[in-house]
Amino acid sequence: MTNIENLINKDQSIWLDSISNQMIESGDLKNLISNGISGITSNPSIFEKAISSSESYDKKILKLSETYTSSKEIFEIIATDDIRNAADLLGHVYENSYQNDGFVSLEVDPHLANDSEKTIIEAEKLWAKVDRKNLMIKIPGTEEGIYSTKQLLENGINVNITLLFSFENYKKTLEAFIESKNKNKNSKSVASFFISRIDTAVDNIIDSKNPLFHKMAIINAFRAYDLFLSKKEKMGNNFQKLLWASTSVKAKELNQEYYTYNLPLKNTINTLPLETIDYLLKSKILTSNNLEINDNFKDMYESSKNQFDFEKITNSLLLNGIKLFQESYDSLLDTIDQKISKLINK
Repeated sequence: MTNIENLINKDQSIWLDSISNQMIESGDLKNLISNGISGITSNPSIFEKAISSSESYDKKILKLSETYTSSKEIFEIIATDDIRNAADLLGHVYENSYQNDGFVSLEVDPHLANDSEKTIIEAEKLWAKVDRKNLMIKIPGTEEGIYSTKQLLENGINVNITLLFSFENYKKTLEAFIESKNKNKNSKSVASFFISRIDTAVDNIIDSKNPLFHKMAIINAFRAYDLFLSKKEKMGNNFQKLLWASTSVKAKELNQEYYTYNLPLKNTINTLPLETIDYLLKSKILTSNNLEINDNFKDMYESSKNQFDFEKITNSLLLNGIKLFQESYDSLLDTIDQKISKLINK
């Protein structure tokens, strides 16, 4: 048994937080799926890295530039092609899980994070371009994004609402999903709740001897999971799963599996970078750190209120997360423009 299989046996899905045409064409993605990976997430940073760090997209970019003048149009074709191919590789997972797993996520332009109308229009466009039932459109978890999510779910479009740091924003996301079922009971959704970035932010303002050090992210995750459990029965068989995002460790003193093996919670998803998946596949069976947060998370959260404004921290992380994705998106489009110029002048 591998660590991936061990987590799957705990009723947790493991998704890959990466995608590239090289990974698809080489068979590496197919191999990961055979090892238990049952979904894929992407974001502007992932595509920016995939396109800028290799020449594997160059021929396609050059050919597309003969028809399209906009780098955004070229990127959308590249991205939707990769996502569609990945969705096809996961098609059997989607069908065998009764359409509850096997999804691939594609994010809308992050510059639309605070514009619900344009977000909905772009989401509908990407949904039509990919044309796969196991697609999820990623929407940032802003107030406008949560509104967009409800509308899209009601229209039959699956949504992965992302960049959730705040418990209150997660609560609104969950309520939006439940309300959407009044009009469409079949739309699928996950709520991407971010982990390690929270500890990085909190650990910067507290002492290493503080009982909350390296633990605030997991405390926050248990709060969200507790709310999920309280609403699960109301959602029926089609429920919005919590997806643990940003679970690769940032602190040097933590083991790679720290967040993964402290959040193996039933009916959740953990999306991991390729490096962490490789580590889990190759290492011996791991165990949790026995942090005893599960029974104490409410008291631990209450103790944090006297030390810092946690809601202020999570709101700041959302704004920063959007900014980082916007920068990656802009860099990605610049990379495409530069490649076109270089390839034409070869």
